[in-house]
Amino acid sequence: MDRSHPNYAQIVDGVTQTLLGYCQFLDEARVDDFVDLFTEDCVMEEGRKAEGRQEIERGVKRVIALFQSTSHHLSNVRVTPIDTHSADSLAYCYAWHLEHDGTHLEIWARYVDRLRLEKDGRWRIQHRIVQVAGFRGRDKLGLPRVPREEIKD
Repeated sequence: MDRSHPNYAQIVDGVTQTLLGYCQFLDEARVDDFVDLFTEDCVMEEGRKAEGRQEIERGVKRVIALFQSTSHHLSNVRVTPIDTHSADSLAYCYAWHLEHDGTHLEIWARYVDRLRLEKDGRWRIQHRIVQVAGFRGRDKLGLPRVPREEIKD
């Protein structure tokens, strides 16, 4: 679907609102709202694979419990509509975390997504892959890296 399609702007806005909600609900520890951003048959790959909303809920509760506070900043959002009911997106995220011992964890990452428009009119994440470009505050993170091509002379 190209930019001239009459639904293009509506699709981009709907997908972007879902991506922004992900950051907001995670930072505010709004677990139910966060889980509702995903389709029933979702898959999330963030170091390990979570399948379905129940696994997403267990995982997000575990992550929220690790930190006193978080702040996720979304940027460079690119939405590629596939058709009127599905879209791919790529967005970058800077995520700051305050651990219970007072140390800070910073992550520079990107979200690689497939989203689907559901019957209730909301765009939901069907498949998310989190890829990390870098981090500070830990020796290891355990998340997949952003793929890079090798530069040859």
